[in-house]
Amino acid sequence: MKKDTARFWKTIFIAIAMLVVVDVTVGVVADRLMDKLPYSNDDLAKDNYRLHHLNTDVVILGSSRGCNHYVTRQLGDSLDAFLGEHLSIYNAAVAGKGANSNSCAAEVLISRYRPKLVIYDMVEGFLCDDQVTDIEFSAPFYRKDTIVRRYLDNIGLKEGILMNSSLYRYNGKLVRIASCFLSPTAVGDGYKPKLGTVIDTMKVRKAPKASVPTKEFDNYTVNNFETVLKKYSSENVPLIIVCSPHFRPKNNNKRLAALCDKYGIPFIDFYDMPYFNSHPELFYEGNHLNDDGAHYFTALLFEQLKRFL
Repeated sequence: MKKDTARFWKTIFIAIAMLVVVDVTVGVVADRLMDKLPYSNDDLAKDNYRLHHLNTDVVILGSSRGCNHYVTRQLGDSLDAFLGEHLSIYNAAVAGKGANSNSCAAEVLISRYRPKLVIYDMVEGFLCDDQVTDIEFSAPFYRKDTIVRRYLDNIGLKEGILMNSSLYRYNGKLVRIASCFLSPTAVGDGYKPKLGTVIDTMKVRKAPKASVPTKEFDNYTVNNFETVLKKYSSENVPLIIVCSPHFRPKNNNKRLAALCDKYGIPFIDFYDMPYFNSHPELFYEGNHLNDDGAHYFTALLFEQLKRFL
């Protein structure tokens, strides 16, 4: 009986030791690969680029609405012509990454350098969602970046403990890292157009506009966003919060506007514009403009930006 018990605990000890060795090995190899990660079409590479290498004069942050709605070169050309100087510009919005991921990126940016203008695409609904998964996407940078570490640790004690495991931090990401090395690309401007539309334009023109109850803010998400507003305001880094168009949205951005006003940060709201609401052909689907809509919106945005330049 004693021999069986001893054998059992010996087996457990060996299994744990092997797991620790594997975890450490994965961490060392993966961390080194991340340090040399090339730019590619994978969003993990784009997140790495915006956190650690981006240094353009103008930066656009946001989710898929950001990378689909802001025609980078068009906006850059308009700014250059208006200001009489060339400004480098990059659309650093990452699809599927909401308020927490972009607030973290906004903080990291000004910890490295001082952009001349940051445009942060935001919708009030993002502040009502418990979006911890979007910041967990940046888990590979936990050891490298103190701001990323703070965002992840602030999720809770359990998350802080799990982040000490390399297998946890890189879960589901090793294949993506390999694909970045196998298919590197040149750094583009970050704009990703959507072509055509999947909206039944005749049907939606007749449909009544609906509404939904207002949700409460998520404390973790709104605290992170407010931290960004405070830092940019106190450090006098030009930041403009923009809500790009949605087709016939069911809610509004009144509380988001109030937050921006609280810290003296400009807010430009295109979310519920009558023109876009009556032109479904400018949308790929309700939440995303197509390429035609993005060009039209970018021109409108530039006209609004002039008063802040």
